[in-house]
Amino acid sequence: MYGGIRGGVSGMRVILVWPAGMRGGDWMLFPLGYGFLRNAVPCDIVDSSLADLDNDRLAERCRGYDVVGISVWGINIAPVEDLIARIRANSDSIIIAGGPAAGQVDADYALVGEAETRFAALIAALASGDENALAAIEGLGIRGRVKALMPRTHTADLDSLGSVDYDALKLGAYIAHGYKYWMYSLKDKAPTGPIMATRGCPYHCNFCAGPKLQGTKLRKHSIGYILDAIETLYDKHGIRQISFLDDNLTLDARWAKELCEAIVALKQRRRMEFVCTTSNGVRYKTLDKELLLLMRRAGWGEIVLAPESGSLRTLERMCKQLDLDMISRKVDLIHQCGLNAVGFFMAGYPGEEPQDLDDTRDYIRNSRFDRAIVNLFNPIPGTPVYEELVASGEIQPRPVRLNYSRVEDLQYVTPGLSREKLAAFQADVEPKSRFREMWMKDLPAAA
Repeated sequence: MYGGIRGGVSGMRVILVWPAGMRGGDWMLFPLGYGFLRNAVPCDIVDSSLADLDNDRLAERCRGYDVVGISVWGINIAPVEDLIARIRANSDSIIIAGGPAAGQVDADYALVGEAETRFAALIAALASGDENALAAIEGLGIRGRVKALMPRTHTADLDSLGSVDYDALKLGAYIAHGYKYWMYSLKDKAPTGPIMATRGCPYHCNFCAGPKLQGTKLRKHSIGYILDAIETLYDKHGIRQISFLDDNLTLDARWAKELCEAIVALKQRRRMEFVCTTSNGVRYKTLDKELLLLMRRAGWGEIVLAPESGSLRTLERMCKQLDLDMISRKVDLIHQCGLNAVGFFMAGYPGEEPQDLDDTRDYIRNSRFDRAIVNLFNPIPGTPVYEELVASGEIQPRPVRLNYSRVEDLQYVTPGLSREKLAAFQADVEPKSRFREMWMKDLPAAA
């Protein structure tokens, strides 16, 4: 097992809060990042998604702790701000915000981007009262004094962050509550276990904060580390669907092939049966027949790609850097290898007009994707397009909530469109968006 970083935090009682907003009607976000933070700093965890605690009771649970860490995402800024106010009314705890939207709330300290090593450094500096040590921490925002800026450096050796203790994060309770990181075109019958194998993205899509949060260089766990995690999930937790949460698992095609070959060998040696998913999608350019066939053998049943739009104008504004014709050829290749193909699309991007929606509608309906996942644009704090919209005055900072499917709940509609046009677009592509119950045995053999 991989132990991670310890030390330098003597005397500080620390609690991590997984706050309200991390669970919806049919989805839950698993606090995988807290598994790495626990390796860096000994701490307790309170999870409102499992304990069903309101903010008053969460604040009460935080009493007696020197430090309270809270994860902030675009979907839960408002409830986290309320929780911070209640903690301050009940205690003198130091409040540290982390997560993708850490800089959007009024915490005492904000750690933006990857936080594991910097969280340990911050706790050590607070324990010692060393102002110079505080000033040396990259990506640290200090209430009323220093704005949180993205760190310039990132952990090169991901294995050094340690193994995730899924028991401590209560994975079993999550599964009992319906947690899954589902497949989009196949029936999801297997208990889900999440893994993050890589970090970093060299691309600069305007609607995504990934490169800012995790850097532009792809970093990878060792294949041995990943296999250990798979065996732990399989043996200790009964997991039969390994869900890779990566944004770019196949970006390094040679490494991805080695990983798939190692998974195939593990399954054969141990007589294990499980499926694998990459539901956040993979980069289409690196997919070739050899890799796709290896993914099929390793347990993949579908490949998710993200064209996002059928409009060339919109793709240019998104800084998406893709070729729609090549996407179509890759979909055909995916099918030849006995896999389903799923496409991500976005409607209502800033600057879009009715013709852009028509182009995307036609592309979706004429495509050979087995299913299209269509989301409505909502500006996410921390993304370049969000900052542009705030600077232009088109939106106000700190949105109350984010919604990607209900037109009536949108907080922003680009001036060239209307809610009625977006609703009509949703209706037009609905047949291609339907879930069709399938399973691995229903997939065709590779050609």
